[in-house]
Amino acid sequence: MISGKYGSASITSSQGQSSNPMTQYQKILIAVDQSELAQSAVNTAQDLAKAHQASLRILHCLSLPLPTQLDFGDRYRGNLKESLAVAQQQLDDNLEQTRQWLSALEAEAQAKGIDTTWDWRGGDAGPQICHVAKTWPADLIIMGRRGRGRLKAALLGSVSNYVLHHAPCSVLVIQGS
Repeated sequence: MISGKYGSASITSSQGQSSNPMTQYQKILIAVDQSELAQSAVNTAQDLAKAHQASLRILHCLSLPLPTQLDFGDRYRGNLKESLAVAQQQLDDNLEQTRQWLSALEAEAQAKGIDTTWDWRGGDAGPQICHVAKTWPADLIIMGRRGRGRLKAALLGSVSNYVLHHAPCSVLVIQGS
């Protein structure tokens, strides 16, 4: 258990063993969404990266909708070409906003002297986070946990739970309220 400026958190290895909090981390992967909790996780990641002189990679996973999941509204029903053009524009706008946000997070960390890059992936967040952690390769993953409750987590799945059980490295989960 680590306690500090941003609350307390546990670091757990993917094998379920507690990690020595004095471990020297060289590569820290921070998985973010656009929630308030993510900013707390970013602050923690920056503090640890600075303390360990580690590289930081900021990762955001986008759930890319299938064409059957897109809501085009009544206006576009029946005109597939126009509907797909609207969907493409929505996706392009979302990606541009994501790029700007991730670039701002990168610049914030770099201003603090932290070697930082960012990446985004489409698809299911849990497997994507673990894949990036394995291929980069990260020594530590930092992410937030929303605390949806057991029922919602069981029905919808929990990204943090998936990562805790499948990550190739230690995981620091920042607990939300």
